[in-house]
Amino acid sequence: MGAMPQPPRAPEPPAAPHSGSHIVAIVLLILALIIVVCGVTLYTGVRFLSSGVKVQVDKSQEGQKDVSITTPVGNFKVHKESDGFTEGRLHLPIYPGAQRLGGDDSASLSLEFPGQNEMRLAVAKFQTPDDINKVEGFYQERIGQEVTKLVRRDSQGKIVFEIKNKGDERIVALKESANGTRIEMVHVMHGEKEVN
Repeated sequence: MGAMPQPPRAPEPPAAPHSGSHIVAIVLLILALIIVVCGVTLYTGVRFLSSGVKVQVDKSQEGQKDVSITTPVGNFKVHKESDGFTEGRLHLPIYPGAQRLGGDDSASLSLEFPGQNEMRLAVAKFQTPDDINKVEGFYQERIGQEVTKLVRRDSQGKIVFEIKNKGDERIVALKESANGTRIEMVHVMHGEKEVN
């Protein structure tokens, strides 16, 4: 018996192009373009900012350093208060006989932005051997009517007097210490540039 002839096979259709490889190539090109654009933008921004940034450090006779940073987006000045703050500068009464804490605990910061008002921050810390209740009574008597918020014994054990008005915020925080009472004062001012 002879082999039967096999019917001719139908031609196979040509393989469809593999479209996945084109999509991967397109996605990789888009990612590369995004990386290049981000790199150029970052480089340009750093060059712009670094060309306009000036840092000036001045040393006083007492060895204190004042730092001024001028940038295209604003100016920043930090002044360490070697002689401490006066009541007029803090706009808060200083407890009688309290001693200013040394170190980096008293400073003022000034932020100026083009076309906007200046923001100034003054921070001072003091210590008194007097009991916290006596110190609290003093501040209650002197600023009690101005206080907008009083916190007695916050999570850190502090008594905090807050006075907030438009463009002016003042805070007195009292905390018991081994040597009596620590007094921390903060004055934040928003508004026109201060004239000395």
